[in-house]
Amino acid sequence: MLFGKYPQKFFINSYIALARYKEKEISAERLDYKEFDGSLFKQIDECDRYIKEHVSIMSRLHPYQVQREDIPEYGLFSIRELITNAVCHRDYENQHTKVIIKIFEDRIEFFNPGGLSENITPKNITEKQFSRNPVIAKILAKVKYIEELGEGWDKIVKEHKEDPLKPRFPKIKSDRYTTIVTLFSTKDKFETRAIDIELNERQKYALEKIKSQGFIRSIEVQKKFGITRDTANRDLNYLIKLNLIKRDGRGKKVRYLQK
Repeated sequence: MLFGKYPQKFFINSYIALARYKEKEISAERLDYKEFDGSLFKQIDECDRYIKEHVSIMSRLHPYQVQREDIPEYGLFSIRELITNAVCHRDYENQHTKVIIKIFEDRIEFFNPGGLSENITPKNITEKQFSRNPVIAKILAKVKYIEELGEGWDKIVKEHKEDPLKPRFPKIKSDRYTTIVTLFSTKDKFETRAIDIELNERQKYALEKIKSQGFIRSIEVQKKFGITRDTANRDLNYLIKLNLIKRDGRGKKVRYLQK
């Protein structure tokens, strides 16, 4: 599993299956489906890269600072740690299923074949240590894929506590045969962006229209407030400068969309 070119030839279901859905529940409209196979190193790296490519980012501006602060909807350490935990601690004797990751609009679910050990519960998981596959765990720790002292969950908790958007803590559900860990998105808090810069009524109106109808044109701002095209464009260009909206099209077809 660690160094074979294609271990699935011998362990058919020892790979990660990932499904991405448009809604908050499983639906017929699936945005994507991926399978990550090969060695465990390859599975972890490629799955981690894919998920992070599809994570939404909020940009927050602070007064008197040029550089913006980018905040992902999920903790990036938590994502990689839970992928690694899934392949490290799964039950490889059970080849009837595989590691399954489901990405919904508001959460990510990590399904792992193999329950928690008898003396570990969701409540004491940060206090006790357990490894179903000690050889795999030791090698992954040596190359810094997992925390050698079993501090992965401590760091997940710390990441959530320090996140400025205050995400809900991960939910752990486990029985004798499976473990499901759920990460919760903070994307619903993106609309309340903490932008410590004054916006005038015209700019606030533009943002609200983009939110409700998906875009706005300069002429709408001009008519609403009885202003010139130059003034309206100046307001919209300021929102572009703040990285809140973007310009789409040219000439009379120009419209402004959410960034």
